Amino acid sequence: MKKEKAIETLQMDIVIPDIVQQRADLVFGQIKQEKAGKTMIYSGKAARKGMWIAVAAVVLVLGTVACAAYMHWSSGMEEKFNVTQEQKEYLEESQITMPMSDSVTKEGITVTVQQSIVDAHFAHLSFRVDGYHVEEGVQPDFEYVVTTVDGAYPSATEGSFFDNLHVDSNGNFTYTDGTPVKETADGSIIVKYENDDGSMEYIMTLMTNQKDNSFIGKPIHIEFQNLGTVSKAVYTPDINATWTFDFTLEASEQVRTIELSQPLGDSGAIVTKAEISPISFYVEYNFPLQKVGIDGVDEAGNAIQSTTFAEAPRLTGVRLKDGTQLTGITQGGSEGYNPDDTNTYILYCAIDHIIDPAEVDALLFVKTGPETQQEYYNMPEDKLYIVPLN
Repeated sequence: MKKEKAIETLQMDIVIPDIVQQRADLVFGQIKQEKAGKTMIYSGKAARKGMWIAVAAVVLVLGTVACAAYMHWSSGMEEKFNVTQEQKEYLEESQITMPMSDSVTKEGITVTVQQSIVDAHFAHLSFRVDGYHVEEGVQPDFEYVVTTVDGAYPSATEGSFFDNLHVDSNGNFTYTDGTPVKETADGSIIVKYENDDGSMEYIMTLMTNQKDNSFIGKPIHIEFQNLGTVSKAVYTPDINATWTFDFTLEASEQVRTIELSQPLGDSGAIVTKAEISPISFYVEYNFPLQKVGIDGVDEAGNAIQSTTFAEAPRLTGVRLKDGTQLTGITQGGSEGYNPDDTNTYILYCAIDHIIDPAEVDALLFVKTGPETQQEYYNMPEDKLYIVPLN
C-alpha cells in the first residue's frame, strides 16, 4: 500500500517501537551486547524476532488417584518467557496451551510441531527440527515459510531458530544447557543452534489485529519450504523440500474485559476499554486524530515537511494485586487509529510474561520515556500513568 493511501485510510500500523524492538532483540544479541559488552556472532542476517512461549498439559487419572503431568517446555520457549513452574501450570490448567506432536519427514529431515500457546490475537508455535546439522555460529533458516489461518494471511508473522543463549539479570551469559559460552579471539559470543541431542528449535508467532477475527478454533496451514543457512544476509540453499502442517489453533477464551474512562494526564488520551489475556493486551483510547508536522531534508538537501499522527501513551506493563510492578513487558504488535472512527486509537500487543488477568490491579502507561535500559524494566511511578482497575 502506498504511503498516501495508508494515511488516507488510517490503516493501523504493525509496529515494533524502538524500545520494544530492543527488548525483542534480547535473545538475538543486540541488547545482550549492550548489557555485557559482547557481540553475538551469527553467520548471516540478524535473526528475526521471536517473543513468545508455549506449553501443553496432560492429565492422567489412575483409579481414584488423579495426577497432573505437565509437558516439558523447550529451551527456546522457557528462555523467551522466563516462566516459573507456577506459570506453566497456570497456562496448562486454564487451557491456554495444547499438546502437539505432528511430524513430517522429507529428505531425511523431520519437523515436529511440539508446543502451542494461543489467544484471540496471538499464536505462538514451537517446532523441533531433527536430522539437519550446522556448525556453531552458523545460522540455519527456512527459505520460505507460508502461513494462512482460516484461509487468510495473518496480520503479521515472525519466526527464527533459537540460538540457545541464556542471559541472567546481571548480563552474564551461558548456553541454555548451563555450559559457558564460547568466544572468538575478539571476545564475540558464538551462538549455538543445535541442542545436545542434535535437534534444533524453530519458534514462530502470528498476530491478527482484526478485532472480530479470533485465532481460537481456526484451522492453520503452514508450509516450511527448503532449508539452508544464511551468511551476510545471503541465503544458501541446502535441502529442497516442503514440510506441510494443517491443524486447529485450540485454546480457551480466557480474557478479562474492563470498561474505563480514565484520562492519561494531559496527554489528551482517555483509556476507555482494556482486554487482558494471559499473553497479550488490547486497549482502546478516546484520542482524536492529531496531525504532527515533521521537518526534514530531501536527497538534494532541500528542506521538506511531512505529516504523521500523534501516538497515544504506550502501555508498558501492569501492577499486580500483591504490589508487584511489571514494566517493559509489552512486545511488538499493532497500534493506530480505528479506520472507521478517527477518535478511537487502538493498541494490540503481546507480552513476554505470563499473567493471570484476575491478579492485575492496574495498567501502566509511559508518561516519560526511560533513560536507561535498566529503567525500562523498572520504571518509577513518576514516569508512569497508572490506571487502576475496578
